[in-house]
Amino acid sequence: MTLKNTARQTWIENVRTLFAHSLRVDISSKERLITPIFFALIILMLFSFAIPEPDVAMRSRMMVAESQLAIFFALQIAFSRTFESERIDRTFDHLRLSPISSSAFITSKILHVLFIGGGTMLCTGILSVILQGQNMGQMADPVVLGAAFLTLLGLTGLGVLLASITLNAEGHQILFPLLYFPLSVPVLLCSTEGLVHWLDTYKWDSTMRGWSVMLIAFDIIYLTLTILLGTEAVD
Repeated sequence: MTLKNTARQTWIENVRTLFAHSLRVDISSKERLITPIFFALIILMLFSFAIPEPDVAMRSRMMVAESQLAIFFALQIAFSRTFESERIDRTFDHLRLSPISSSAFITSKILHVLFIGGGTMLCTGILSVILQGQNMGQMADPVVLGAAFLTLLGLTGLGVLLASITLNAEGHQILFPLLYFPLSVPVLLCSTEGLVHWLDTYKWDSTMRGWSVMLIAFDIIYLTLTILLGTEAVD
């Protein structure tokens, strides 16, 4: 039991150390943090100027559609650069010579991308609410927050998985979005339909439960594949 506890503590320490390192790299390079948010702002502003003022009944639907599309493209930029810092400081060369397991590395990367993606999603949601003139209190709705977190969780798993698989592929800048676009559709579809239904009715009925179960199922699938295949790709 002592050896197992020691190994578990070492694994957790490795995850914590790798997560802190990735976070420091991103903070030191402000451009990596600002670019996705700036790109999301451009998309939201294009929608605001190109689409006339919607009806009151359609305003919540438009906010969900614009937010999801902006988040989709903003996170795609962030996910495609998941392992960029490791390429720059040659982290993979150090990992080959260290006792750090690949599972600890992938887990730390999932947590790191989840943290950065959460900040991007939060900023995008606030910008969307402001540009649409909606009540900021909608951001604090537990169902909206839950749907946003489940969406981010699924897209994070998919993003880290594709980034690890295409890490050494030729033309990975093109291959990544080609895979990311279609595979992210189930997560975005479940999230969008669930949010639209909730903002229209504010009722937790069978429709909401159905979309929520499907969203959770895709989250589990993508995260499981990320842990299994991502570890193999890093090895």
